[in-house]
Amino acid sequence: MTLGGQGHLKDINKVVRSHPKTRTNPTWQDTIRRVVRQYAIFQPVPPHRSGLYRLVEQPKVDAEPENLKEGAVDHGIAQGMLLTLGRMYGYETFAPATDRTSRWFQGKPLASFSTVTDCAEFCGKTSLPRVRQIDAMWLTEDNDGVYPVYAFEVEHTTGVRSGMDRLLELPERYGVKLFVVAPGEDERSRFDGLIKLNKFRKFRERMRFRDYGELDTLYNSAVKHEESSKMFGVEAR
Repeated sequence: MTLGGQGHLKDINKVVRSHPKTRTNPTWQDTIRRVVRQYAIFQPVPPHRSGLYRLVEQPKVDAEPENLKEGAVDHGIAQGMLLTLGRMYGYETFAPATDRTSRWFQGKPLASFSTVTDCAEFCGKTSLPRVRQIDAMWLTEDNDGVYPVYAFEVEHTTGVRSGMDRLLELPERYGVKLFVVAPGEDERSRFDGLIKLNKFRKFRERMRFRDYGELDTLYNSAVKHEESSKMFGVEAR
């Protein structure tokens, strides 16, 4: 590691400047600034806005079965399952800042399952505060940065509509697949009624409801598949 695992943004730029791709990318410094601010592997070094970043190792996903019983699942468990699935499927993942430290899954804070720390780059200032509160997002990346592919609102105790409203704050240009995840049939009935309203109707092709049982099935099937893959000797990319 050229900078010994820690460096100021200007020193990082000096290292990157010699890369051949900087010759054809006039905004490469903006890209570097975005990357170190956005990805969890770059940890800011105090004091605030010091410009120093420490490279930290992103914890590997070591998914374990999570057999949910009625009433046993809580908001953090559902979020943790969704974030873990995103990592297993090869996506970058996002969870709200407060949830990353206050909610846990399988003995680890949700920060251990979140690879992206902010979403300011793909969202306008008006909707940004609400988008930052979306429970879980799976993201991919192109030359302009990361952007969402799937977004999930877990409605454990709050109303279904608040989650649906939040999901609509995501920019339409990305065509994000939107999910409301909630305990069971009562919430499904509310969702089925709300999706018929004018505000939500045009999103009915890409906004779906899934209950905790369906999430449980998907998660544990993915864990079992990963275990079988390891036993066979192959790994996901």
